[in-house]
Amino acid sequence: MELILVLVSIFGFITLVFVFTHLRPLNEDEVKQLGTKRRGKQIRGYFSFVAGEFNVDKEFKKRMNPNGAFYRINEGLFGFPSVAAALLKYKKHEWIIIAFEKQKKIDLIWLNKGFDRSEVSLYLSVGNIANIAKQENYTSILIFHNHPNTNPNYYDCRRPSSKDLESANEFACVFNTHGINLVEFVCERGIHYEYFLSPAISFIPLTEFVMAINKINGLSKLKNLSLHIERIF
Repeated sequence: MELILVLVSIFGFITLVFVFTHLRPLNEDEVKQLGTKRRGKQIRGYFSFVAGEFNVDKEFKKRMNPNGAFYRINEGLFGFPSVAAALLKYKKHEWIIIAFEKQKKIDLIWLNKGFDRSEVSLYLSVGNIANIAKQENYTSILIFHNHPNTNPNYYDCRRPSSKDLESANEFACVFNTHGINLVEFVCERGIHYEYFLSPAISFIPLTEFVMAINKINGLSKLKNLSLHIERIF
């Protein structure tokens, strides 16, 4: 019992110290830190996806051109990763799907088959993809590829390879420079696994969050405290 009282007293003291030392307004770096946190949450909310498996048109799946082709579709951003994973399910070679997004809609995709089972082969150049996105005012590029698994009971192919991560960073440098977001996924057995997200600086700009925080920062000690709590926890 005495130990509990001691611990409660210590916790109360620490809480009081925290409160009294965080009644001041946020400084410039702290405002930016909180703005970055809020922006990150909003971006993550924009790129939230359904996790379940989808059924797709079997005839469309059969007609997928292994040499590469564009297709006009009408799918929501929220569910499209499950659609892409379903299209790549049971494929014995690596395929890649490039999806173009704006206003949370996917209305254009490119797909092609790889040369073999061990390497993704994109028949479009990164520059061509960026140009198409700019010309048609797309906000984001989503890239999906499968990892054919010869023995699912033994091998786990859900994770990106080092080459996947390297190419994702290279693609992001190009797309982000043009104000285009990039999201990448590995697909295995009809399930998508996101492994890379790189939003452009111009997407949901940080300045909007900084301005909103500055409008209330310093209005009152309680408001300052709430901003600090949001920033830290």
